[in-house]
Formats: sequence, structure tokens, C-alpha cells
Amino acid sequence: MKLKVKVSIRQYLKILLSLAYTKPVMIFLICFALLMLLWIAFYHLEIFNLPKPLIYQYITLLLIAVIQPTVILSTIVRNYYSSNHLRETLDMNLTDDMIKIRGESFYMEILWPKIYKIVEKKKWFLIYQNNLSAIIIPKKELSTEQVRQIQQILGSVETIK
Repeated sequence: MKLKVKVSIRQYLKILLSLAYTKPVMIFLICFALLMLLWIAFYHLEIFNLPKPLIYQYITLLLIAVIQPTVILSTIVRNYYSSNHLRETLDMNLTDDMIKIRGESFYMEILWPKIYKIVEKKKWFLIYQNNLSAIIIPKKELSTEQVRQIQQILGSVETIK
């Protein structure tokens, strides 16, 4: 099955932010920041008789709610613009044996048994080469028949994990 794939910065941001913020540790940090925010708000609104927040609570809230998302966002943007491979239009050929990818500056063939794992999200197919690097196939530009064919091919693949 042949595909042409181009991942925009907007798509790349969406997928990586959704992957980052669905990790248990990130969910815990967000919940912790919300509790911290409620504590500070309730104290200042005098809704409950809570102890006065110290400077540490404000700093923690600032780190979790502002600094961390800014660092994550800037890292994703830097990664996208520093990689020619991410910005190129990719010609992909998915066969029963391997995935072949041709970009403007590279050519790659990966045998299915060498793939780390395959994940299907609502709007994406992610074919991981290792635990950090994935080939991204957006479903947005695919027909229903193409999605079904990809699901069939990827469903028959046995990965490393």
C-alpha cells in the first residue's frame, strides 16, 4: 500500500502534546497543580479556613503550570524545525514484509519484526522504531479504505515487544 504523508508543525504539536500529557506522571502533576491553585484561590477568597500559602506553593504552581508546558512546547518546536525528516513529504510503501519510506533527503526500509511497537490512536498511526522515535501517519488525509488496509497490514505485524 502506497501513501504520501506530510506532518505539519500543528499536527506534530498535537500528537506530541497529547502523548506527553496522557502519561501518568503528567496527569499527577496537573492534578497537583490544580489542587495547589484551589488552595491559593480558596485562601484568598476566604472560602475555607486554610493556612496561608508560602512562596514555595506559588513557585511550584508557576513551575508546573507555566514553565513546564513552555519547555515542552519549545522542545517540540525546536525538534520539528531541526529535523529535515519531519518536515519532508514522505512516500511510504507498506508491504507485508516491511515499510519503505522515501523522503526528499533519505530512503529507509524497516522490516516489520524490527519495529518496536505499533500504536493506533483516534487520528494517528504511530509505528515506533524504538521507545522514543515513531513514524507518524495521520489518518486525516486517508480514505476509510486506506485506514482499513493499514489496520489490516499493521494488525498482522509481530513487533519486538
